[in-house]
Amino acid sequence: MAENLVLLLLLILSIPVRIQSAKPQSIHGVCRSVTCNSLHDVREKLSDCVVIMGSLQLSIMERTKKQDFKNISFPNLREVTHFLLVYRVQGLQSLGILFPNLARIRGEVLLNNYALIIYDMPKLKEIGLYSLLKIDRGGVIIWGLPQACYVDTVYWKIIAPRARHVISPPDKHSLRPCNVCRCSLNSSLNHCWNNMKCQRYLEGPEGEVCDKQCLGCRKTNATVCSVCRHFTYRGNCLPECPNSTILLGTSKYCITAEDCHDMDGWTWNKTCIFQCPVDYLQVRKPDGKTCEYCRNCHQTCESLTVQTTESIQLVERCVYINGSLTIHLGSLIEAMTELRTFLSRIEVISEYLVIYSSSTVTSLDFLSSLRHIKGNKLVGEKFSLVIHDMINLHSLFNENVSKNLQIDHGTYQMFNNPLLCMSHIDKIKDLFPEEPAEEDVIQGTNGYGGNCEEASVDIQIQVVNETCAVVMFSPLPDPDVHYSVLYVRMPPEINKAILPETCSQLEWFAEAVPTKFGQNVIVQLTSLRPASTYAVCIETYDPVYHRLARSRILNFTTLVGIPEPPFIIESVASSYDVIVLSWVDHKDYRRLISSYELDVVLIDTQEILLRNNCKSMGDEFFDIDYTRHAVVMRPPPEYGKSCESMCGFLSTVTAGALVEDHFDVCDNTLLGCKIQKDPRPGNTSFNNYVKTLSLNITGPKNAFQIGNLAPYRDYSFRLRACFNSSCSRSTKSIVRTLRAFNHVDVPRETVATIKDSRIVVSWKPPEITNGPILAYTVELLPKIEQTSYLIPQSWCVMGNITSFEIVNLVASTNKVRVCSKTLASLNTCNEWILVTFSKPVLRSWAWWSLLFGFMLYGLSLLVGSLWRQREDRSDTVSLVEWTNN
Repeated sequence: MAENLVLLLLLILSIPVRIQSAKPQSIHGVCRSVTCNSLHDVREKLSDCVVIMGSLQLSIMERTKKQDFKNISFPNLREVTHFLLVYRVQGLQSLGILFPNLARIRGEVLLNNYALIIYDMPKLKEIGLYSLLKIDRGGVIIWGLPQACYVDTVYWKIIAPRARHVISPPDKHSLRPCNVCRCSLNSSLNHCWNNMKCQRYLEGPEGEVCDKQCLGCRKTNATVCSVCRHFTYRGNCLPECPNSTILLGTSKYCITAEDCHDMDGWTWNKTCIFQCPVDYLQVRKPDGKTCEYCRNCHQTCESLTVQTTESIQLVERCVYINGSLTIHLGSLIEAMTELRTFLSRIEVISEYLVIYSSSTVTSLDFLSSLRHIKGNKLVGEKFSLVIHDMINLHSLFNENVSKNLQIDHGTYQMFNNPLLCMSHIDKIKDLFPEEPAEEDVIQGTNGYGGNCEEASVDIQIQVVNETCAVVMFSPLPDPDVHYSVLYVRMPPEINKAILPETCSQLEWFAEAVPTKFGQNVIVQLTSLRPASTYAVCIETYDPVYHRLARSRILNFTTLVGIPEPPFIIESVASSYDVIVLSWVDHKDYRRLISSYELDVVLIDTQEILLRNNCKSMGDEFFDIDYTRHAVVMRPPPEYGKSCESMCGFLSTVTAGALVEDHFDVCDNTLLGCKIQKDPRPGNTSFNNYVKTLSLNITGPKNAFQIGNLAPYRDYSFRLRACFNSSCSRSTKSIVRTLRAFNHVDVPRETVATIKDSRIVVSWKPPEITNGPILAYTVELLPKIEQTSYLIPQSWCVMGNITSFEIVNLVASTNKVRVCSKTLASLNTCNEWILVTFSKPVLRSWAWWSLLFGFMLYGLSLLVGSLWRQREDRSDTVSLVEWTNN
């Protein structure tokens, strides 16, 4: 790690001198590489840039202060095609203030394998690039930021996948406290740039839903793109370039030929270029520059040491190397792809070739044009080819190079290459003028861990069921040979053959096989995964001669069986009668799902209706939980994306096996979960609303809308994924429809009739209710003057009762109404009904009650008058406190 940082520092210090002479130009927001070593450079060179075709470097501003950056911002900058470097810029506290809308770094050219480098920034408080969505290529290095917060709260793997991230650990001794961001209750999604800006995502459950032309967009407007997904022409996102335009280099920016000329470029093959491609020479003609094919032109390079992605790219034009070629890549991700792209033109090496400690290099086939190693200078005055400590190298040059390579001087040295079989080394033995000594190719240090011999074992495989298979073979005549059965599950994404020694994280399982001489061997492989393809082979080991051999590799596929359940990620009420379900299929069965079974059941409310809702109607009963209308579950961050190895293969670690910790999946042993054989609820209704519903949905599908549901009711959903006639366990969810408005919950056809000295009130239940009717309230109000000061008498009746008698009336004229109580509303009433008695009959105690009320009213007026007079007298009291002294 320290060596990498030292190397990076040396590269950083050398870059301004190397690139600074290139004067950037801005044509319609397109700038060339920008290097800023002063505030003047920052203001002048970045003011008009929307995209920088090259690198952006802010470095060595030792005298700048915090106030210098107060009013400097470049909101127009959206994209950098090479790398972004920020190094020793004093006073800068947040990159987000400078570049609030920077969304993409392409990494077409990298600095020591990195596309984003922020290094030695003692005053930086945060990175803050809250619009950054994607780094296409290259890693991230953030180091030497003692005061920065929120460095480790960014999920860098989402922004820059398949790359290395070197992040400075938090300074435990820093006196600056960092606030905790609150972007999600789920800790796995709680990622932020600061305590006000959460991380944005291009895909996944938190991905931004944008116009199809956008790569990221404004939250309030899906058509306002952060950057364009396809092509860009003068700020507009298009599916292709207009006819009158050309492409700018290797980018997807469209410009005119005039724009290209103004940028000191020229048009070639409908592209604006600044340098001719490989195998072409720049030629000046009367109408301007162009490129012509060069059949035998060679570019000579001096001695090369290839250690990084950047150094690999620098070899692209090299045909003749006047010196040596040394390759030492460590565990550089996707090294083979880079090497095959940029080293395939090398034909001649004048000195020697050394390759060592490059764990992701599996073959030397990237030197596909190599025809001559002269050996003018040798390693240790002896070797023209040295290969050692290559733990995953299992083959050398391709067949054409192995037959035609000319080596003038020296021999070879190879050791500690466990997968490189001696048979491959022997193929190039005759190419060298000198044979190696025994200590140059030490016996047992090459090929000891690889499949260097093929065991002549005849294998037969019988698939028993979805989790079991039987491997059968006949043992060899030698009774001393030991056998092992090697097998591995092949991820669906990989179509190529994978050997046990292939550079990957695929975990090959081994079963030791006890054998008896002369008897056929039967090995049962259990605990396999359904609907999965496995590779299997027999490995033999001869302890006498220390020989390891393997049979040919066979594939077999287990039966599908019963699929794993899908997982409901969203249950959202879109209206008072519609709920939308969204789900994701189990990753192992996505390609196999043919249909789904969905059962919808209204949750029984009998328990609520049977209790006395007139007595237990406290405020807590109406504390509405709005989260019941939208139940959102999220898969683990890595669900659907198995771990990637350094060679780019997918491992057998299946995040899908962990999702039952995150989702509500029915287990057949749990009470309340319907097992597969139980009858489905069928289709029933009440009041024209769904009570139960059984649906068969054709797959594959990831969302479905269920309508005609009752307002403000809880519905239970059971979803199963099916392959042919076999269906999974149920994944379940419960969600409540929204509240309906406009004349909902109002009792209908309320009638008040006079019977003797009583009022009989009757009504019909509301046609539409927000949940079940819990209770009714009958209210009575005497019609006398100043009735607004009176509180109505009220009587509560149970929700299954639709009539009530009012006795002991006082006034001859009264107003009556009925109110309903539901889960969504405490009091929804109809209009007042006027009821008049011709001869009201009042009982004697009612007269005395009325008389007592009037007397109490008069007494209260008298007491109030006396109290006001007392207050008036108190106003005349002196403010001086009298004492006896």
